Amino acid sequence: MSGIAYARPARANRTWPILEMRTRLSTAEQIAVAFFAYVAAAALGFHLAAREFCTVAALSAVTLATLVALRRNRARAPWLAAAADLFPALLILVAYRESGLLLAPDSAHRLDDLFVRWDRAVFQVQSVQAVLRGAAPWLQHYLEFAYLLCYPLVPLGVVAVHFTSQRGPRGEGGERAMESFWSTVLLATLFSYAVYPFFPLTPPRVLFGDVPGPHVAPLLRKWNFWLLDHYSVQACIFPSGHVAAVMAVALAVRRQAPRLGVLFLFLAASVALATVYGRYHYTADAVAGALVGIGAYQVSRLLKPSAGVN
Repeated sequence: MSGIAYARPARANRTWPILEMRTRLSTAEQIAVAFFAYVAAAALGFHLAAREFCTVAALSAVTLATLVALRRNRARAPWLAAAADLFPALLILVAYRESGLLLAPDSAHRLDDLFVRWDRAVFQVQSVQAVLRGAAPWLQHYLEFAYLLCYPLVPLGVVAVHFTSQRGPRGEGGERAMESFWSTVLLATLFSYAVYPFFPLTPPRVLFGDVPGPHVAPLLRKWNFWLLDHYSVQACIFPSGHVAAVMAVALAVRRQAPRLGVLFLFLAASVALATVYGRYHYTADAVAGALVGIGAYQVSRLLKPSAGVN
């Protein structure tokens, strides 16, 4: 027996599941995971009721499970790849609802009173008043239409990146370009949602009816109000997530397709103006949202594509 050599069984090269998942997730998806982890921790810190905490936990778990499933299976069929590219848009809606649960309104409206004084100072400028009077009512109609664009601009940005990837001097590969796009957009929007609880505000359309310029009642304004009455949390407006998102979309598209990006930048600027004119946001909200979008774009340029992106 002593002359027989026994081979030692080879040790399996195993990777911990959580580490394996991390390497498969893209940078944008890791940003989403970080946000939902933050919300879970914040829910404990803000002492949410048990029902609300369970709602946050369930939404986060389902969203992240879907995110991981799409990442692992996107190569199996074209429709799964398309679903993986569009799913972060739904993720943004879930994140918005969760951030609203963390907000504790300020009954004194101290920040609202400060921001509305700044707005009134802006709209009392004679040149601003002249533009509003001279362009009425068409400017008001256009701005209400522009505010509606804050909803489709994100999926339209996905479409633009999809069809312009690998084209032009700065064109990137399809999945890599989409990774860069969503890294920018999610960083901008989720950062905005993350800081909402620290700036308790009420939309000026709810507190103040002083719409600047001649009074008009466009049909599109009624649609905007209907959407906000049914789907908005009626708070959480600093910095403006709408402005941050559309600015991030415009800059990300411009990186991929410079000429098309100019159009998106014009539309993003229109959305920003519409949020202020229509009293959906304060001027401070729109300016802060634009800065967040620009900052997210600059940060995303420094991020290297993760191992999950081919």
